Amino acid sequence: MKIHDPASQAMQKDYDVTDIERLMGKRDWKSYDDVIKWLKKEGDEDRRFTPGEVQHMIDDFSRARDKGMDFPQEPEQLYKKLKSSR
Repeated sequence: MKIHDPASQAMQKDYDVTDIERLMGKRDWKSYDDVIKWLKKEGDEDRRFTPGEVQHMIDDFSRARDKGMDFPQEPEQLYKKLKSSR
């Protein structure tokens, strides 16, 4: 018998372009570091993001920053850039 574990499911859920749109609408972000700091400090407190989405975003924003990718302000372009950094 398989037990449904919503907490585990929430950790595995990846973000999508609508999550990036929501995130970009929160502030006038200037860099990957700005977003990473906010996600680490306040991301889990935002009820619209699951813990998994927050962790995936932190990982992808960090990877894009470390690769020296430019930081587009347009959510769809940013989403594509983050996904291509994997």
